[in-house]
Amino acid sequence: MSTTAGDEVVSGVDLLESVRTWIAYALTVVLPGAGHLYVGQWKRGLAWIALCLGSVVFLSTGAIVTERTALEPILVTVVGLESVAFADIAFPLAVLVLSVVDLHTLVVLDDE
Repeated sequence: MSTTAGDEVVSGVDLLESVRTWIAYALTVVLPGAGHLYVGQWKRGLAWIALCLGSVVFLSTGAIVTERTALEPILVTVVGLESVAFADIAFPLAVLVLSVVDLHTLVVLDDE
């Protein structure tokens, strides 16, 4: 089977789009909404980032009330997961998963 220059360009474009999509997925796993920003969905990306940060603050409010410190609970929540129950991280985890699903939906609809 022979390949022409036009076929190579099309496959290169497909490869570039695939790499771009996976970068967006990786960014979304690191920070929900970052992948949306990467693909140009600014409003959605900022909304997901706000929801993610809000869920972490919501998760930390119990520690803020009991410990009466503002910085330590967020650090304990993000870094020190040894004393945190699954129920405490369920909401931020759900935000992360839903953000990835939303990004996937956007990518699939964009391909059509």
